[in-house]
Amino acid sequence: MNEQKKIYRVILCLMAAGSMLFANVTMAASKVKTSSAAGSAKVAKEVKAKTLKAAGDKRATVMKEAVAALAQTGTAIEALDKKDKQQALDTLALVTGKLDIVIARAPELALAPIDVRVQTYDLINSVDVIKETVKTARELLKDGEVQQARDILMGLISEVDVTVTSIPLASYSDGIKSVARLVDKEKYQEAKDGLYDLISTLVVTKNIIPLPILRAEEMIRKADALAIQENRTQEQNKQLEELLTDTRTQIEMAEALGYGNKKEYKLFYKQIKEIKKKTEDGKFGKGYMDKLKNGLKEFKEKIFGAHKSESK
Repeated sequence: MNEQKKIYRVILCLMAAGSMLFANVTMAASKVKTSSAAGSAKVAKEVKAKTLKAAGDKRATVMKEAVAALAQTGTAIEALDKKDKQQALDTLALVTGKLDIVIARAPELALAPIDVRVQTYDLINSVDVIKETVKTARELLKDGEVQQARDILMGLISEVDVTVTSIPLASYSDGIKSVARLVDKEKYQEAKDGLYDLISTLVVTKNIIPLPILRAEEMIRKADALAIQENRTQEQNKQLEELLTDTRTQIEMAEALGYGNKKEYKLFYKQIKEIKKKTEDGKFGKGYMDKLKNGLKEFKEKIFGAHKSESK
């Protein structure tokens, strides 16, 4: 029961802080900074804008009635602490009413979002360092040094995590009604236990956006704008070549960090090679980047959709 109370207090703290929390963590697998940082800087503004949009899209799904329902659950617990039967019943009726509104508005909805948190973990380092770190971790695991391997691998992350906490509508609504029956019989402790149990059923869904793929998308978009230009200057040709090289580096980083299916990376490398050939020596044209742009977008959305859910 103490654990359930702790969970509830954490949830209330999150709600009090607002429906969206941002945290930024910059990690490095070693002290060596590389050209990866320079390449990332070229698209930092665009990547930040996309991250904010993804978070905003999720935040838009937060339902104020569901938020109110959870807050009123806390009020009901306080009433039960005082053994105030009428206030507890009135408050539970408000909870049921809020949930009924949500269900009426979206009968197909199973989960009602109440909180969105966004955390950015940024790894700036070379692909070689990442691969060497993974190799070291594998050697440690072979030697049975699980915790040391774990400590090393924890730093190998470069992503935006969008975490959504939701109320499971059907079970929560039914649970509130069951608790109301206990209150009516003045079984206050059982009713409180029931409310804490309900709070522990909140569902947490984590969606992941790999930053290297997000950066690769923006780099290839900038490269596309240069590729269509006729009579590019020497400086523009250099910029185009650098963008394509940086795109490959970001894709290699995503692969080294283990995001997605390795088979898809081979196609990305092939497409970059083809684009370089088509644009070398000042050659220009439209549509050179379309396959790669679409492939990266689908790849990113596939990973973002492969979320993990768990109960509180």
